Amino acid sequence: MKPEFKEAIPVLEKLEEHGFHAFFVGGSVRDSLLNRTIDDVDIASNATPEQVQKIFDKTIPIGIEHGTIMIRYNHISYEVTTFRTESDYTDFRHPESVEFVKDIHEDLSRRDFTMNAIAMNKDGTLIDPYEGQMHINEKRIETVRNADERFQEDPLRMMRALRFVSQLGFHLGKEAEDAIVRNHHLLEKIAVERIAAEMEKLWKAPYILKALTILYETGIWQSLPVFKQHHTLIQKSLNHIPSPLYSLAEAIACMHLFYPNVSIDDWCKRWKLSKAIKHRSYDLINGYQLYRVQGLTPETLYRLKPELFEEFVHLVTVLTGNSQLTVKEVERAYQQLPIKNRNDLNINGHEIIRLYPDRNPGPWVREWLDQIEKQVINGELQNEKQTIMEWVEQWNRRERN
Repeated sequence: MKPEFKEAIPVLEKLEEHGFHAFFVGGSVRDSLLNRTIDDVDIASNATPEQVQKIFDKTIPIGIEHGTIMIRYNHISYEVTTFRTESDYTDFRHPESVEFVKDIHEDLSRRDFTMNAIAMNKDGTLIDPYEGQMHINEKRIETVRNADERFQEDPLRMMRALRFVSQLGFHLGKEAEDAIVRNHHLLEKIAVERIAAEMEKLWKAPYILKALTILYETGIWQSLPVFKQHHTLIQKSLNHIPSPLYSLAEAIACMHLFYPNVSIDDWCKRWKLSKAIKHRSYDLINGYQLYRVQGLTPETLYRLKPELFEEFVHLVTVLTGNSQLTVKEVERAYQQLPIKNRNDLNINGHEIIRLYPDRNPGPWVREWLDQIEKQVINGELQNEKQTIMEWVEQWNRRERN
């Protein structure tokens, strides 16, 4: 048993001491069977939320209406959820009602995929009514019971299936794949932010090409913003993306450069992405376009932020096929820059204005700073106040003449 479970055994024992059943469930059990890193250990019990709150001293009712209480035990957080069944999902996301039940098998029956419908007791014994362990061994993604019903309850499960393909390298079982073909149109009823979150995980995972192939073959792309209008985007992705992307921002930059007619603004608007992602995408594109024209010049490096180096190098590899450029090379060249940003200049706008008190402040100040910045970056002007001031005076004389 993995250490994360051993640390949590006292939680199960405490529930059992009060007469309840308790099991480890969900992704942590799946990942332990795959020998993957376990992020969070989730627990299911027949104790109601109110009973869980009475048993443990430190609790947070994070989803009490759905039976979930977060507890703090030995400085670790655990979600304890009451065994439950669910009614119809009229909004394609939340069940109309939740009914607490007493049996772990009933609880497992409501879950999405068989690999996620495995419970484990404190002794390490598995409760696996839907052959999830067998499907894990076969690297096969199957839904719990009827695939059409599972996807119609929450269509986002179709994107989750593809995300798991990308993360685990599994293949879709025939029933699940056929059901996606029949039901992918329901994704248009799902909040696009939820789809974007799954897409980001898909783009960043190691088996991205396998997932993109299924995305194309099942027709899911026909139900995704932008892709449904421009089907060649998926084909170009399959042809040009050799390895996982680093972020959603890099993915959007890639898609824009594959098909420039759809702007970054359009991508971010239609996928309801944050301003931070939009700005990061623009920075990547600007850096890439400078690199295509100039190469790895000081100006190219200066326009890039260090936190973008990995994405930038990967973007260059994807779009040019040049795998010679490395992050270390970019980092070394960046360290040689005389300044890293405008604040490093040994002169500012106020000082330039003081040099010419008879001139009204205006766009000329920024224009001069831009020129000074460019000269310093390219090594044509030393970043020393007196030297810069002399250069400014020469620039002023040239302007007057």
